[in-house]
Amino acid sequence: MTTKRNLSLFAAGAAVALVPILIAAQAAQSDAPKKEPQRIVGKTLLSVDELKWVPMPGLEGAQQAALFGDSTKEAHRIFYKWPAGTKAPQHTHSAGDRGVIVSGTLSLAVEGAPPKKLPPGSYFSLAANVKHVTAVEGDAPCVFYIEREGPFDVVMVDEAGAKRK
Repeated sequence: MTTKRNLSLFAAGAAVALVPILIAAQAAQSDAPKKEPQRIVGKTLLSVDELKWVPMPGLEGAQQAALFGDSTKEAHRIFYKWPAGTKAPQHTHSAGDRGVIVSGTLSLAVEGAPPKKLPPGSYFSLAANVKHVTAVEGDAPCVFYIEREGPFDVVMVDEAGAKRK
């Protein structure tokens, strides 16, 4: 037999041997428990004057208005209102965030990149454990909406990159 034919037979045999492994891997994936998405039930209609603003612990002058979920225990939706000049040094969160800027300008410096200014209507998303610096730019406070995948936490990151709670 020629070398080329031997290689062809070997490749065909290897492919046939891999089929059961691939089928088993697919079956294991399909047996994994599937997380049900949170379903919207009923209705919620809130005008801006019905939001219940309370102080945000740990950030002087900042306020928050919960919309859905308990931010200390689970995924939640929340509005934040930060005063002009507020800056949160480099930190991470254990759960991912999606956000929309409602008013004012928020800046995010992500993973050491220069800050990106996000005016009203802007969107952002950050996976869990992404290092970032958050600041309010300009003279106006910033109101922004967050959908968080889990409980709220802040893990500070020092200049050398080490995390500390």
